[in-house]
Amino acid sequence: MTFLGGEGAEGPLDWRLSAYRDDLADERLRGIVRAPRYAAGRAARAVVGRAPVRHGPAAQAEIDTFYHYGEPLLVFDEAGGYAWCQSLFDGYVGYVEARDIAIGAVPAATHFVATSGSYAYDAPDLRSTARDFLPRHSAVVVAETGLSTRGTDYARLDTGSHLPLACLSPQPPRSPDIIAAATLYLGCPYLWGGRSWLGIDCSGLVQSAFRDIAVTVLRDTDMQRDTIGDRVPVGREADLRRGDLLYLPGHVLIYAGDGAVIHADGASMMVRQDNFARLMRERGLDFARFVVRRHSAVAASR
Repeated sequence: MTFLGGEGAEGPLDWRLSAYRDDLADERLRGIVRAPRYAAGRAARAVVGRAPVRHGPAAQAEIDTFYHYGEPLLVFDEAGGYAWCQSLFDGYVGYVEARDIAIGAVPAATHFVATSGSYAYDAPDLRSTARDFLPRHSAVVVAETGLSTRGTDYARLDTGSHLPLACLSPQPPRSPDIIAAATLYLGCPYLWGGRSWLGIDCSGLVQSAFRDIAVTVLRDTDMQRDTIGDRVPVGREADLRRGDLLYLPGHVLIYAGDGAVIHADGASMMVRQDNFARLMRERGLDFARFVVRRHSAVAASR
């Protein structure tokens, strides 16, 4: 790939946030990268609860992240059962199975999954087949209400599945701060690339926690380390504030105050709360290895 002026002048653009490859590039990158052809992205949305986003158009390709139900996308190419997309939520680019998305204008959401997640059923009945799991914040379009079975009310979505009405809210779910939001995931299994209660990684936990205070942050640890809030000098635990983000290469912890951190831990394979000082001792860490980021919205939400 040959880079021209502008954003690409000092080296390759980040493939995770810019849609380009040897044969095709996003039309918006014309003049920044040189490609044989350019394509304007077509509007689409994810229509499964968790669509794996792969590094290449193959089932064995590594999963980098997941698009969630209702997430708006741009589609630049379709071939071999895969679509090459970019999320309009966090900008992440990758390949998803074409059957996991619907191309076309994205309808305005009427509701959002406001619990930790909701199973989607074939019929308005919790005893019917659960076909999918829609994570927290999934944007849905309710086509029909007034459906009740054995005292439980359901909503039929425009895609045909049914969700318990009690799991939905007309507004996106909110938490008072990122600590309260992260606490919702305690005990959740660790999953590389995951962003939901069925599995989440350390940067996915941070992204999901910020989403609960209406702040969108980037997906991966290195992106977050370089962009969230301000970098602050910290040489001891007493310098930390509740809600600070502590970045190591490939990992991030959320300082919860009172000597505790919350993180999606790849060693124990779960989201957990740890005593920070003890964790530092056990894993041989020191403050010189951390990059600490502090976001003004976190302080404002306390």
